Amino acid sequence: MVDRKIYFMGLLTQEAEKKGEIPIVVGGSAVDFYTEGIYQSYDIDLVGNRKIIGEILENVFNFKPNGMNWINEQIGLSVEIPDSRLAGDKDKVTVIRIGNLNVYVIGFEDLIIDRLNACVHWESQTDCDQAQFMIRIYRERLDFEYLEKRARSEGILKILIKYCKEWNIPS
Repeated sequence: MVDRKIYFMGLLTQEAEKKGEIPIVVGGSAVDFYTEGIYQSYDIDLVGNRKIIGEILENVFNFKPNGMNWINEQIGLSVEIPDSRLAGDKDKVTVIRIGNLNVYVIGFEDLIIDRLNACVHWESQTDCDQAQFMIRIYRERLDFEYLEKRARSEGILKILIKYCKEWNIPS
């Protein structure tokens, strides 16, 4: 069964692509996807053009603006667009195909960096746990050279090395 948030994102992306926009799922929603619901998110976080996506949410899907979010109480979904730019490499974005629909999700290396930043700078144990979980689960697929480069530039290399050593991953 396809998660309703991912299916909705496919429909939203289809509409956005008609206007030359590609929304990318980020944040807790991306963690939810990559952990297959172990760390659930109850809204949809994405990056993209707020004006274009907001108009689609309102005019096509009957969402109502509410501060930084758009909410559709009838279908029980909330969308937040925290930024217009992806903090990471667009070439690492994962494309999910659902029939003829596409959903774009931030790459797991960039998501791990995002979670490690929150872990270190906000002292968020949840974010530490999420980063550690994704490092362990995706260790065979991670681009460690890229991860190390990003972690070094963000000043969080120490925590990345710590989590890699805990799982016997060479760093």
